[in-house]
Amino acid sequence: QASVDLADAGPNNSCIKLYTAQGGTLLGIRRLAKPCATISAAGVITLLTSTDQDLVTTSGVSTYGTWVDGNDNAIASGLVTDAAGAGPFKLGGTNGTQLYQGGIVQLATSTIG
Repeated sequence: QASVDLADAGPNNSCIKLYTAQGGTLLGIRRLAKPCATISAAGVITLLTSTDQDLVTTSGVSTYGTWVDGNDNAIASGLVTDAAGAGPFKLGGTNGTQLYQGGIVQLATSTIG
């Protein structure tokens, strides 16, 4: 619960930042709702997306994501995969992890833990 409370404490919504690689080019963000997640009895955090749509800012293949709090501080990070992949940040849509500038950032699911 502490991670969710931390993420929601900032002035902005927490979000997932999608990159080409760790330390690579930022392709876009996906804002999360407030509260930003639910926690299962097993301690798995499931992130909840905002109802607002976020647009891809730069075209590229996303392989790495960072969950940041409302103050833009990193909380967790990991691989970005398509909906069938094993990464914590799973993109929806039909193009795998390819993102196109001006397109909508869709998360299939995002679970941590």
